[in-house]
Amino acid sequence: MPRATYAEVIAAFSDVTTALSDISDRDELLHLIAERICRLIGVQRCSLYLREERSRLYRGQVGHWRHDIDEGVKRLTSGGPGDAFTREIVETKAPVVLTDPRNDPRPIRSTMRTWEVRSMLGVPMVLQGEVIGIVYLDDHDRPRRYSESDAAIASAFADLAAIAIQQARLTTDLRDRLATVAKQNAVMRRASVVDDRLTALVLEGRNMREIAAELTQLTGKPCAIHDAQFRLLAVARPEGAADAPRPRLLHPDVRSHPEVQAALDGLSDNQPAVVGPMPYADVQHRYLVAPVATAEGHWGYLVLLEHGARLTSHDMIVARRGATIIAWEMSAERRAVAAEWNVRGALAAELIRGNRDTAAIERRAEHVGMRIDGPHVLCLVTTSRGSAAELPDARTLAEAIADDGLDEGPLATGVTEGVAVILPVPAGQEGPMGLERIKHRVAAALRRLDPSGGLIAGVSVVCRRPGDYVRGFEQATQVVQCLETFATEASLSVLTATELGAGRLFLSTSNAAEAAQFVDDTLGRLLEDRSAADLLDTLQVFFHHDRSVRRSARAMGVHENTIRYRLARVEDLTDLAVGSGSDDQFSVQLALLILRLQGRLSWTVPQEVAAAGAADGDDE
Repeated sequence: MPRATYAEVIAAFSDVTTALSDISDRDELLHLIAERICRLIGVQRCSLYLREERSRLYRGQVGHWRHDIDEGVKRLTSGGPGDAFTREIVETKAPVVLTDPRNDPRPIRSTMRTWEVRSMLGVPMVLQGEVIGIVYLDDHDRPRRYSESDAAIASAFADLAAIAIQQARLTTDLRDRLATVAKQNAVMRRASVVDDRLTALVLEGRNMREIAAELTQLTGKPCAIHDAQFRLLAVARPEGAADAPRPRLLHPDVRSHPEVQAALDGLSDNQPAVVGPMPYADVQHRYLVAPVATAEGHWGYLVLLEHGARLTSHDMIVARRGATIIAWEMSAERRAVAAEWNVRGALAAELIRGNRDTAAIERRAEHVGMRIDGPHVLCLVTTSRGSAAELPDARTLAEAIADDGLDEGPLATGVTEGVAVILPVPAGQEGPMGLERIKHRVAAALRRLDPSGGLIAGVSVVCRRPGDYVRGFEQATQVVQCLETFATEASLSVLTATELGAGRLFLSTSNAAEAAQFVDDTLGRLLEDRSAADLLDTLQVFFHHDRSVRRSARAMGVHENTIRYRLARVEDLTDLAVGSGSDDQFSVQLALLILRLQGRLSWTVPQEVAAAGAADGDDE
């Protein structure tokens, strides 16, 4: 090889090596190699192919010509079964010349025709005895005679270029590894921040709502925490995103879909997984679901909703750490509560005692699935005076009174007076009808536990805040005292504070003899006259309808003057102004209440009265 030509090869290679430090894109380096080899040989066109390690074929990378031909070159592969031209280059590791490609059997003739090749020089790029690439040189649609000197020059430069390509590969790999290490370090730093912030929540004794808010702040995505029965314990949205949707994946209407059920059943106990979207199940977003498992078993789920940005590996780390933190919190709190009392009994006892640490009450309520801000009533169960019945324990009573149709179960604890049970009130049933249903459910449970009728119970008004339960316990205690003192029939085993009204304040501190004397003093002549039975009914209806003559008449199906006449007869027999005197009216109402407690009057409003009262809306 002439010295000047060798110098040109070295100069061309020097251009390539100089560019290595400035070029970050591999195709840019390959373009430079293709352009320099074309200049050295003096040809118009070059295409450069590199070996694929898996298939051992050579895939087109870049092309050099008077216009961009990269797209066409990248679609080509050489070295296949019908490409004897490439196989000869690889086997000999030396340049191969085609003088008549259209009639030569070695190349793929269709390719030669498509690219209008009239003659071609194929040059291997050899590195450490392996052909890592091939350079194809030709003059478009024009024959050319390639000399031995052309082949030698091209071969020398191709081998040097192979070194540059390998060096670029190593540099790229090194950069990728450094980038991976940097990314891993960043992930580790962020994971450390996540651990520190979440661990601080446990040490500070935060509740589920605060943990959910912290997870949302760390991820920027809506978060929800559910227990094993899928009850929602806490939900949080990112700051400034009040319109962000709430995670609905575990809502009853959604999770009941077979597709969602299958996805939830496939979750691992300790590995977060992405669920959705599932359009047919009305799951329009992707969710990251992390099961929460404690030493006692599966506890619940942590759910992140993909909103605002795609779910990332950082979200996966936060969800995994968050589930672990929740599990720690659950285990620690359960151990603390178990050491004092069982979970439900301890909470009931604290509510009755009036614990002022609202945050602690909320945390414990979350553990047992109690909606502390939801409507409840307090029921005190004990044995009737003189009864030989045995009082069941708190757990037995809670299980007997529980309503399977409600997600929330009762709380029960033993007290000096008997067993106190806190019962949830179904949503929308806080009125008299709802309390009547609870009363009947309690009565049925007491009859199952003691068919002899030796168990009695008092039910408070609705409690809505932690501080209400102290008052509720007092009310239930007063109702029980009234039952113990005045109830003479076994059928009357459960009463509510609403039924007794203000009368319980007086009757709970009275004895039976005093009450009987009060009734005789108030209604004596009325009770002695057997023909006056309709007068007692009229009095009950009159007070039931807020002392309205018009509505009482409608309820009883009589004329208004009939009601006035009956009230006048009551006044004549009792010397009490039941139609106009507030003091006398209260005395009569209290006497009627005692009669009902004694079983001498019915507690039930007649059906025609209820129907008429519901249809009537005007006053006298």
